[in-house]
Amino acid sequence: MQRAKIHSYLQVDDYLDLLNYAKQLHDIKWQQELKEALQHHLQENGKETKDSKINALWRHFDLINDRLMELFDLLRKSNNAAERNSWSEQIWELKLERIKLEKQIQASYSHI
Repeated sequence: MQRAKIHSYLQVDDYLDLLNYAKQLHDIKWQQELKEALQHHLQENGKETKDSKINALWRHFDLINDRLMELFDLLRKSNNAAERNSWSEQIWELKLERIKLEKQIQASYSHI
């Protein structure tokens, strides 16, 4: 991901260098084309960043679900009251965390 940020930064830097050169040449049409291309690049980069954040939220959501399944399986198989109590507490904590993630995911999609 760091490599993508550096690559994006270099592309923006290149656009700005070209824009400065177009200004020195007083080429208004080329300046406008570069501005439009830069704006498009920045919009696309912002969309990719948003998509990667949403994907990270979904991965975390999936990890929580996997852990919940493990805990439910342990809970079902155990006869030890102390273990069952501990696992039940972990389940509730994970459920609360999953609710927070659901809200973040929904908010992310509403801003697309």
